[in-house]
Amino acid sequence: MRFRTFSTLPGPLQQRRTLWLALACSLGLVLALYLAGGWRPYVSAPAGFHYGINSPFDMLAFLLPPGWWVQAQQALLILRTALAGWCICLYLVRHFGSSCRLFAPLSAGYAAAVYTGCIINLVWVDAALLLPLLLAAADRALRGQGGRAMAALCFVCVVSNCYTAWPVCLFCLLYGLWQLLALPGALDWRRVCRAMRRLAAAMLPGVALALLLVLPVVITQYHSDAFQFLPGSADFGFGPMALAYCLFFGRYSSACAAAGMPYLYIGSAALMLALCYFLGSAPTRAKFVSALLTAGVAASYLLELPGVSWQNGDDLAVFPFRYGFLLSAMLILFAADTLVHAAPPVPALGAGLFLAAIYLLGYRGTVGSAARLWRLAAGAVLYLACCVLLRQRARHGWQRQAGKVLAVLMLADVVVSSCISLYGGFLWL
Repeated sequence: MRFRTFSTLPGPLQQRRTLWLALACSLGLVLALYLAGGWRPYVSAPAGFHYGINSPFDMLAFLLPPGWWVQAQQALLILRTALAGWCICLYLVRHFGSSCRLFAPLSAGYAAAVYTGCIINLVWVDAALLLPLLLAAADRALRGQGGRAMAALCFVCVVSNCYTAWPVCLFCLLYGLWQLLALPGALDWRRVCRAMRRLAAAMLPGVALALLLVLPVVITQYHSDAFQFLPGSADFGFGPMALAYCLFFGRYSSACAAAGMPYLYIGSAALMLALCYFLGSAPTRAKFVSALLTAGVAASYLLELPGVSWQNGDDLAVFPFRYGFLLSAMLILFAADTLVHAAPPVPALGAGLFLAAIYLLGYRGTVGSAARLWRLAAGAVLYLACCVLLRQRARHGWQRQAGKVLAVLMLADVVVSSCISLYGGFLWL
């Protein structure tokens, strides 16, 4: 990718405006999803309270009378998911050295992805909130700066929820390698190794200290039969094509959830913009490395990894289901790259139509009775609209108007995608 190292940050005023806009969009969008559910908490507490007790934020609910616990958990979820949108906007501003206003609706898409993924199980939300901050710290650590910030964030990530910290820390290492390999110019493997050593050295103190604090508690609980580890399986929890269509057309059955299919919704429009990155003018090596890492993260969702069974006997650990926000963050990064740089050329955008046609040919056979013609039509319209608006943003005098229309399109689309994901439709209609 054409990654920048934010050596030329935008002015403080422009940066603050973009960040405030991102927070407003994220909070408004999450509240819209709560309204779509009838202003009722989606989870049934207190049966699920132990999901989030390891997080100090969720412990705040227990300071209130029992009758307020459910509403407090819901309010904390809304606030933290909105903050997750703000955090990823902060990361994008620093990463690209740009205060592009369209980062705000993209960030709202990440907030929606975290909300849809964590509303069933609060245990994931802190890791999703910390992920953008860890990526921003990784950027600095790769340049030999900010090692203490990386260590502190890793410590907080592991201590606040060790259950979801390991894939986040692993992803940070993969992210660093991805960044280095995607840089233009000849590969300098010595430079790559030095930078990766700096990143690992920055992460290690925080992770090690956190494990020293957490491990005795885990061992004690394990020997008290409070929980037990469950073996994994080499089998796929669901079909690869089901995951591919899940990205664009919603999750259709409880069987998919039981098999571990992740929530990956940042909105179909944002996904179209992410696709446009691979149609743009980025160097071939950067596209190849980006595609390879994306495929690897997506493939990890197909494996049923070891889980944990708590003392109530319920299996709460369908691991692939938990980490959809990792892929969501990657897709948002691709989409942001598309927005920051020149629009893909018209022939490349046209070639994308052939890829879309091949993709759509298998839609009905994979989705079955849930297939709807209007969803296919909506996907085609979204792609064409994104292409037109990207080209219009490149024309003198049309940048602001095209940007506003694109922002509204992204926000409206992510609401629709998330409502289909959460509720199967619109409960207020």
